[in-house]
Amino acid sequence: MKETLKEIPLVIFLLIISIPLLILFFPVILVYFIFDYFRKKSFKKKYQDYLLLIEGKKFFCYNTRKNNHHYIEKNIVGKLSKDIEYVFLEGRNLKSELPKEYISHMLFNVSDRKGFPYLIKITNGKAIDKSISSQFYNFKSQNKNPEDLIILINNSFDNLKP
Repeated sequence: MKETLKEIPLVIFLLIISIPLLILFFPVILVYFIFDYFRKKSFKKKYQDYLLLIEGKKFFCYNTRKNNHHYIEKNIVGKLSKDIEYVFLEGRNLKSELPKEYISHMLFNVSDRKGFPYLIKITNGKAIDKSISSQFYNFKSQNKNPEDLIILINNSFDNLKP
């Protein structure tokens, strides 16, 4: 009981300090949230316009995890269909000729989060994705023919449905 009584002045002091600070900074916080809301809304509109602009594009996305990028670059890159764009993620750095903010957003919103590599296809203004991680590691660990993996990847793009 005595310990609780000793804390009362501290609580009162914190309330006396925090309430005026909250009142003082509330307009700044409110302006920030309003600005952030419109910034996000603008980005979503631009992103949606970008997806409509690149309708039908296909992306093969891979990263440096477990040095798989060496296997991918040796056996897959350049051998897939010519209409497939390659997106390489080196750590947090995106290596691509495409607009980084849109591709980053696309990768951040991948729904099939089973691991890289990802296949992404733009259909009807939406990014449809699929992880081929398990198939990729199966081919790699069992030393299967990389040509069969290329066929699997090309077919997987065709099977991506919204």
